[in-house]
Amino acid sequence: MGLTGRGAGARAAGRIGILALAAGMAWATGALAADAVNTPGMKSGTWLTVGDAGGQTEFSAVGSFRARESARLGFQVSGRVQSVLVDVGDVVKTGQELVKLDPALFQIEVAQRKADVDAARVSLEEATLNLNRMKSLFDKPPGELPSISRKQYDDAQIQFDGASARLRGAEGALRFAQKRLDETVVLAPFNAVVSKRLVDPGEPANAAPITYVLEVQEVQILMLEFSLPQELLGRVKIGTPVSYDVEGVAPGHGKGTITVIYPALDEATRSFRCRATVQNPDFKFKPGMLARVNVLEGAAAAAAGLKIPRSALTWVDGVWQVRVERDGKTAVRTVHVGTLTGETAEIQDGLRNGDRVWVPAKG
Repeated sequence: MGLTGRGAGARAAGRIGILALAAGMAWATGALAADAVNTPGMKSGTWLTVGDAGGQTEFSAVGSFRARESARLGFQVSGRVQSVLVDVGDVVKTGQELVKLDPALFQIEVAQRKADVDAARVSLEEATLNLNRMKSLFDKPPGELPSISRKQYDDAQIQFDGASARLRGAEGALRFAQKRLDETVVLAPFNAVVSKRLVDPGEPANAAPITYVLEVQEVQILMLEFSLPQELLGRVKIGTPVSYDVEGVAPGHGKGTITVIYPALDEATRSFRCRATVQNPDFKFKPGMLARVNVLEGAAAAAAGLKIPRSALTWVDGVWQVRVERDGKTAVRTVHVGTLTGETAEIQDGLRNGDRVWVPAKG
């Protein structure tokens, strides 16, 4: 019985040992398959999928809409306002009549200049006939003497030249008077919306100093201006897409592209200004509105470089490295880094969307 008890105890101990070994193997297998957080030699941390919300390249800013073109309109001649043909909010087309001065005085001036032109033409016709007559009397075949003196011929020529000059002067004065008459009407310089009306009929309008009568703005295409921090200067380019959201407008979101990057930075904030072009065919967005701008999102992020936390980088033998996991395998990979800040790093080469990057826990 003692031997049998000892054999049973041995067999029980053996079974316990086998179970413990199996449990240990199961723990090890589970650790490798579950997460590298338990891999020997690696600190605790998390895996970040490149291209997820935490790894996309997306920057936010607050911007303001501005009209692409804006003009304050006035007259180039002085007079009394006869009629204002538009009001605030009206949509106008290029060349459309907007404001008129009383044209009576200018019409009288045109009529006078036309009479001067007619008189100058009559004088020129008379001078032309006289010159031709003098020329026939002065020019004779060889051997015959002229019927008039040289002075008479020269006087006729001078009379003709003077009449020609007076006609040119009268015609120039007529063009000037007609231009002044044309300037009694203010025309829309481009397709626009009237943003301010500054005069009413009966008011005087001066050319110098100028009296502004209307303000118009082109709003079918708006400029969205915003500022970005200095560290992004190297990655934002002409043509970079942006998206925006505007409160108080339904729908208040849309997309555009950066068309201008200002060459100088604001010394106080160390930021640079950008301008994006926004289509506004239904005029729902207004100049002066604020918008929340998102720069370099989605496909633009892949084109401009991927962003990962700075802590995921390791400096080894003069190169930057990250630990990546893809398709269940982990490896150390060398990457090329662009813009580097205290919190983030731009990866220009070495990573792609879908890679999982190891980010050690802080502390």
